[in-house]
Amino acid sequence: MPTHKALRGGGGGGVRGRCQRRRRGRADTTGDSRRVPSCFAISQEAEELGVPSPPSGSGGGGARPPGGQGFVQPSSGAKRRRRRRAPARPPSARSTASMALRARPAWPPLLLSLLSPLCWATPGAGTGTVGVLAPAQVRGFLGDTATLPCHLQPPPEQDALVTLVTWLRREPAGGARSVAVFHPTQGPSFPEPGRLEFVAARPGEKLRNASLAVRDLRAEDEANYTCQFAMFPEGSRSASTRLRVLAQPQNEAESLEVPLSRWLSPEPVPVARCISKGGRPPARISWPSPLNEKANESQVPGPLPGTTTVISLLTLTSSSQEDGKNVTCQVEHESFEEPVQLPVKLTVLHPPEVSISGYDDNWYLGRSEATLSCDVRSNPEPTGYDWSTTRGPLPPSAVAQGSRLLIHTVDDLINTTFICRVTNTLGTSQAELTVLVRGPSGEPSAASWSPTTIAVLTVVIVAGVALLAFLIYFLWSRNSRQASYNPSANGTVSYSAVNCGASSPQETPTEGTR
Repeated sequence: MPTHKALRGGGGGGVRGRCQRRRRGRADTTGDSRRVPSCFAISQEAEELGVPSPPSGSGGGGARPPGGQGFVQPSSGAKRRRRRRAPARPPSARSTASMALRARPAWPPLLLSLLSPLCWATPGAGTGTVGVLAPAQVRGFLGDTATLPCHLQPPPEQDALVTLVTWLRREPAGGARSVAVFHPTQGPSFPEPGRLEFVAARPGEKLRNASLAVRDLRAEDEANYTCQFAMFPEGSRSASTRLRVLAQPQNEAESLEVPLSRWLSPEPVPVARCISKGGRPPARISWPSPLNEKANESQVPGPLPGTTTVISLLTLTSSSQEDGKNVTCQVEHESFEEPVQLPVKLTVLHPPEVSISGYDDNWYLGRSEATLSCDVRSNPEPTGYDWSTTRGPLPPSAVAQGSRLLIHTVDDLINTTFICRVTNTLGTSQAELTVLVRGPSGEPSAASWSPTTIAVLTVVIVAGVALLAFLIYFLWSRNSRQASYNPSANGTVSYSAVNCGASSPQETPTEGTR
């Protein structure tokens, strides 16, 4: 393997003495005419081989890094040989770009440990601080273009010489790979051209803005990206940005009609569905409702790679009270400024619930065009109405017209109980209403008496007749007793003979006077 000669400092020690300014010196070559790699290439090779770098904050621009693990102090002989050699100059721009893009030679770890401290620069080195500004996170949507900002900010009094800009992508499995390189004279280079572009960097101009545009965003573009400036003689500076790739979901909500067989089960059944399609990351769905319901959620792959479709089913036990009520599906996603509200009107299947209206308790004989209505809550809709009375068919003056019963003229036959029977596909229900017909003066007519009233009147009449018969009998009995007790006009009391068992048959009756 060829031996690389040591770099000789010129005009001072430290980083400036080891990596000479571009305007001074010539490229130092080895016996096989190989160029000495740039400081940026050496530091990159050292990172990949795990060679430790000097600690941050170690000395100023002319300070020599202290010895430590992986660093060997040069001998005095080596120092004398360095003084006899011509001053080195920084590698050309063409050689720097080519070494960054192609596979670099496998430098011995010991040599890298010697050379890597020569290219290390701390933020406080030199006359000021060189910084790289980049946001912590950038968001973009699938299929759109996202720009990763990256700006170099040298101190006002310092004009840093940028030799190369590299964008690295951190892989989920570990490690990093180069996705874009920009050289000050040769321009951009991309391992996978077509979707990446440097927004502001132009060949031949000062390289300060290394912002990178990523076109036609895909889900796999989401990663951590590092923007790295290689400068001479300061070394390298970098900043990292997280690229988030989003997809705004499409949302819809609807009411569900459950098959009749499902309602026969006591288990809750789904009555509403809310779908958030093609979101990245998956959307969050909730049902803010006072109803006693539960939600079952599932996720399936979305229409585009990397997206997810979320399906939420609202379930509850069958109850006609929930039919027609409104519930709300709420969808939250980081691409929304506020949650999306989707109202849903529930459709709960149930048998008919029937009531009769239209009777105002003022139906009198001769009234015309009276109407009864059969009011129904039914889902599905009723399939038929049937009007009748407790006595059988409708009176001649009553005509059924679907849910309405029209009475042309109120007569004694209308004084009855009407029945409305309603049927739908889930069952049949009915309601009853008793009509009391009054006379022309407003009083109830005899025909309007109910069976109960007639029975009560009958009992009262029978009781009255019985009482009257008892009084007549009592008076007759009393008069009969008075007729049998009749005294003489002169006050003489006559007694009739009384046969006593103790008396003698020879005894004669006696008379007495009062």
